[in-house]
Amino acid sequence: MKYRYHIITAMMLLTAALTSCSGNRTESIPTTVGSETTSEETVQYPETESFESEGILFSARSGFYDSDIALFLSADDGRNIYYTLDGSMPTADSTAYTEPIIITDRSSEPDVLAAHSDIAQPADSSRDWLPQKPVDKATVVRAVAVSPDGTVSPAVSATYFIGFEDKADYYKDMTIISLMTDEEGLFDYDKGIYVLGKAYDDWKSGSEYDPETPYYFMPANFTQKGRDWERPATIQFFRNGVAELTQDVGIRIHGGATRSYPQKSFNIYARSDYGLPKLDYDLFRGNVISESDKCPVTEFDTFMLRNGGNDAMYTRFRDKLVQRLAAGHDFLTQGTEPCIVFIDGEYWGHYEITEKIDDAYVSAHCGVPKKDVCIVKKEELDEGSEETFAEWQELRDWVAAADLSDDAEYEKLCGLVDMQSFMEYVSAEIYINNKNWDSSNMAMWKAQTTDDSNNFADGRWRFIMFDVDYSTGIYGEALPNTDSFERLLNKECFLSDLLKAALHNETFRGEFSKTFMEIADNDFSAERANAETDRLSEEYKDMTKDTYNRFWSGWFRDGADEENYNEAVEMLRNFYNKRYEYIVKYLEEFLAEYSNT
Repeated sequence: MKYRYHIITAMMLLTAALTSCSGNRTESIPTTVGSETTSEETVQYPETESFESEGILFSARSGFYDSDIALFLSADDGRNIYYTLDGSMPTADSTAYTEPIIITDRSSEPDVLAAHSDIAQPADSSRDWLPQKPVDKATVVRAVAVSPDGTVSPAVSATYFIGFEDKADYYKDMTIISLMTDEEGLFDYDKGIYVLGKAYDDWKSGSEYDPETPYYFMPANFTQKGRDWERPATIQFFRNGVAELTQDVGIRIHGGATRSYPQKSFNIYARSDYGLPKLDYDLFRGNVISESDKCPVTEFDTFMLRNGGNDAMYTRFRDKLVQRLAAGHDFLTQGTEPCIVFIDGEYWGHYEITEKIDDAYVSAHCGVPKKDVCIVKKEELDEGSEETFAEWQELRDWVAAADLSDDAEYEKLCGLVDMQSFMEYVSAEIYINNKNWDSSNMAMWKAQTTDDSNNFADGRWRFIMFDVDYSTGIYGEALPNTDSFERLLNKECFLSDLLKAALHNETFRGEFSKTFMEIADNDFSAERANAETDRLSEEYKDMTKDTYNRFWSGWFRDGADEENYNEAVEMLRNFYNKRYEYIVKYLEEFLAEYSNT
């Protein structure tokens, strides 16, 4: 990378920049810079508003600027400043600050991170992951101050977007996230979490290698999980061009089969190890409301940056649409918010900020202390005690053998499971024809300790909807004419056993029929779904096409991005337009079968 550096022409300007940094303050610093000789022209840069952190003064705040700016850095107490421009953590061995840094629009410069092609499967398609032209770029500046005794301050990080008013229109309206992290933590052969890497080569050369393994199940660095595969980063959130939060966090790769995609989802973790144990920020612009206190949820231990999942190369809003249509029922849904991500200054495309399901999520929504939350996810213990999970296993075994035509037995079930939550949850999942559900993407939770003052803490199991993008017509598989009742009942899983057992009870059948039809007529009606699809398809179109071209450029050439997006949206509309007539007929047949037993 090439940056232009200039020496301050007037000593008074240098004096202003090097004023003591004690205390928090905001000031405008002159930005006239030029060469050491008088033969070269002096350049006048716009005034900028400064900020101070960790005893280091930056002459310009993170943000969006119309034109180039001059960045002055200064520190108090005779400390020297060292900085990086590639996102890496600065040390005393980094570049010494001696003159102002001229921040320009670097978008025409060669890509660095985006030039990595060993990031996805199939591995032999690696050239298809590379963008066809340089990606949009910001400049990240990370600096430390080093005392004469060698003490190094915590790093201060900033991100500058220059000339973005001439780029995509969505930048000015979107949440923009800047992630700053060491390149090797993502792309190193041995320990990079974003690459095929050593784990892939070890598998190919080892005894467990099977060439018939589906590519999305092949081991790689990016399929590894756990704290050992978490990397430190700094995250910045921008709205309306203003940096609203900067915080040190941990990042991991998230997902199942979609880890094999060139654009990968991330889990973001706030931890005391990085500084703050929580992220105190309204990620969802006030749109995620706690069911317990009716206030916006604004404090998070963790969240996801989701790549669209199975829908990543289609509409990219399929999951959001379902979650929005299904919200407000007696099961939990996930809040989502679109954003644009930059990593070390390079454009990383559209993501959905998404709530992550854990004990903190349930606590925030339902007012149950984290320590009292048990979550069973994919029929395995996810949060909580082994004792409570043993209770779930006993429930599973009892349901499989119970005669729920006996009203007394059904009442016993209602004391163990919130059956209204179950009916609404199952109705929604069946309506959308979720192909990756039953024992897979299912979750249920309960309070391990009862609390009479909290209706959610009554000790009954309730349900959580998540990861619903493998649905509503995608891949030409989750079709509107599918009998999803039959599909579920043919599965060997807890949800199937519970529905089959409950259907033998006349009271349940009547309540289930009523619940299903209310959801079909109201929440998932074609009219409502199409209105939301119209709005979302317009909002997402440009950033979706840009994300296609950032990560799948070899597949979307010569206008194929526009065609692909429009076809994906029409496939979604087609599902909602046709689903009602099929699923209502299947419901009638399904209930009639159990009424006659």
